[in-house]
Amino acid sequence: CKQPHEPLESEIQAAGFTEEQLATATFMKGRGCAKCQKRGYKGRMGIFELMVLNNKIRELAFQGAATQDIRRAAVAGGMRIMFDDGLDKVLSGQTTLDEVFRVAKRDE
Repeated sequence: CKQPHEPLESEIQAAGFTEEQLATATFMKGRGCAKCQKRGYKGRMGIFELMVLNNKIRELAFQGAATQDIRRAAVAGGMRIMFDDGLDKVLSGQTTLDEVFRVAKRDE
């Protein structure tokens, strides 16, 4: 029982959406019914990130680098964080901004 929804400007800014993304976005929000427990969605969906071990990350790990340094190197090498995967699912109407903000952080 999800329905189209227009997010607040503050939510759009917090998510960091581009004009191009907004032009094709399908934002949805739960209308609420007994079947979905007033969420608009049933079941679960994962949001994911995958770090591929490259030479730079391997070197940092062997040197005992801080987790945040390893993470920065992974993102610089192309790793997409969970927050970004969640935003893709928001743009396609599969979940809500509220849910992504609840379970993932932009600056992880």
